[in-house]
Amino acid sequence: MAARTDIASESPYIKDGSKEGIKSNTQSYEKAAADITRVEIISEQAAQQIGKPKGRYLTVKAYNGGFDTAPECFNERALLLSKEISMLLPKDMSSGVLFAGLGNRQITPDCVGPLAADRILATRHIESGVLKALGELERVSVISPGVLAQTGLESAELIRLIAARISPSLIIVCDAFACSDMDNLGCTVQLCDTGISPGSGVHNSRAEISQNTMGIPCIAIGIPTVAEISAVSGIKDEEYKGMIITPSRIDTIVSHGAALISLAVNLAIHRQLTAEEINALVG
Repeated sequence: MAARTDIASESPYIKDGSKEGIKSNTQSYEKAAADITRVEIISEQAAQQIGKPKGRYLTVKAYNGGFDTAPECFNERALLLSKEISMLLPKDMSSGVLFAGLGNRQITPDCVGPLAADRILATRHIESGVLKALGELERVSVISPGVLAQTGLESAELIRLIAARISPSLIIVCDAFACSDMDNLGCTVQLCDTGISPGSGVHNSRAEISQNTMGIPCIAIGIPTVAEISAVSGIKDEEYKGMIITPSRIDTIVSHGAALISLAVNLAIHRQLTAEEINALVG
């Protein structure tokens, strides 16, 4: 059985050239030392073959190591990712954006979402007149809902309740992902407009967070931080079935990856601000 994955571009249906019902292309960006693979699933048949809902999926992959390497490329990668995020944003964001950092802050491979949430520029509490004076900043709310075992509540429940109260134009959810290709582990960001089922990549699927369940456009973004051990070449023994692996330097990968995602999201939402201004504001 193939290893589970949250990364759409890893599907054999895409890799083997059987592309009926999908569009895909890959571009290289030297300044960012990264490749972008864009996949659009158009038909229901293709969606079933790939195991992902219809929609747009994008992966930014660093080709010189993980996100904890090549610091000179950090801002270029953030700008590149922010442009792709901007293409998925609704035209009208007058009701604001709700950013949800999913995951368990106490488990390193699962804390991408909470760490990214820490660096998102929250502005909903600022008076509208002040926001305009600061350069037409968007209204942004940020939450880190924790996990079911900590709160007794599904993340989707909390997000739905908050969204019903503040009625945002968009929900952005950030989470750690699982991959089946070791080359993607710790060096890839996936972005999609189909939402997310947290934990689906590691056989712990929780309630879906998507436009279908929330009634609001949802963007999901995250980094693959774990893989099933069956993804490692040569390890197929049933003794290891269900085991999950993560890189030894996962702490720095998660820290840098979360910083990259948060900067890209901030740049995409608050288009008038520069990377330097955002970093000064979020610390």
